[in-house]
Formats: sequence, structure tokens, C-alpha cells
Amino acid sequence: MKYIVISGIDGSGKTTIINELQKKLHQRGDRACYIWMRYNHYLVKMLNALARILTLSVKTSYGNKTVWEHRYYKSPAFFKIYIAFSYIDNLLASYKVKRIKSDKFDYVICDRWINDVIADIGSEFHRQNILELNWYRRFQKILPENTTQFVISRPDNLIIDAREDNRYDINFAERLNLYKKLEIIDTTIKVDNSGKIHDSVSYILERI
Repeated sequence: MKYIVISGIDGSGKTTIINELQKKLHQRGDRACYIWMRYNHYLVKMLNALARILTLSVKTSYGNKTVWEHRYYKSPAFFKIYIAFSYIDNLLASYKVKRIKSDKFDYVICDRWINDVIADIGSEFHRQNILELNWYRRFQKILPENTTQFVISRPDNLIIDAREDNRYDINFAERLNLYKKLEIIDTTIKVDNSGKIHDSVSYILERI
């Protein structure tokens, strides 16, 4: 059984690509299942609540829209605890992926896992060097064997237009820059989604 991890900033077209990828795999006779991996918050959930008490996370209104703004970057000490707790959370979450039986599926498609978690943490703490830390290597070891990681790339203006939330995210520039870095490191394969979805999916199929 092989594992496919699809990552990318909100608005990059991940969901559309994953839906089409599943369809193409089924059409060629492969059994594929899908699992969404973004919010595996067990210990981190407590830290997010604590952040509100410490005013590291504040509720802000933009017109008729209200959002929680994370300002975790104000506390270096909070980063050390947060990334350790997140590592444990994702280690625990990996077992629900590894429990999927290989006699039932040929492929497991994981949406928004390790690289997205790292991008979230790096952007909210303004740690552009997070991919160079030992923590990144520890997170990578959580992944099962036979895992191929893809990062979906799309022009900045299309990303912003696709998701209104990006306009209100005070950490958007940090997040976008981290995804650009993820596109060029040796743990991932970049998928250019500036053209047709069919081309993006075909590119993935050729590499799994």
C-alpha cells in the first residue's frame, strides 16, 4: 500500500485535485481511500485555549466577518511547547493512518498532513527557518513508509482570489512564503496547478 500526502496553502486547489485523483485511481482499477489530517488537535487544543487567555490569540472583526487572529510569534517560549505538543498529536494521529488495512486499499490519500502542520506552525510563530530545524526532520519520520509528498503550487493572485480568508490572515505572507520553500525541498514534489486540473493530476499519477 502506498501513501500520498497532498499539501498546499488554502486556495491552491488541493480539494479539486484530490477529488479528481481519487476518480482517476478508481477508473484505472486502484482502490483508494481519503483521510483529512489537518486538525488532529489533542494536546494543542489546550494550548489554543491558553493562548486566548494570554491574548496570544484575539478575536478581530473585518466588516461582517469575525476571526481569531493568532499572534503566537510574540512568545518564543510558547513555540517550544506548541511544536512539541503538535509533534505528539501528529504521532498519535499517524496510527489512524497506519490502521488502514493494506488488503483493502492500494492507496491512502492524506489531505493536509505533516508539511501543512509545519507551515501552520512556522507562519503563526514567524519561524521562516522551521524547515531547517531538527523538529522538521522529526515530523517527517512520523510518515509511514512508501509515502510520497506533493505540494500544490498556484499563482499568488489565484490563491488570494480563491479564498476570502486569505485576505484576513495576518500571517498569510509568512504562510505563503513557507509553502514556496516547501516546493523546492527534497522531501516533496511540486505540482504546478496554474493550468488544467487534468494536467496536475496526471503529473501526480506519473510519480506514484
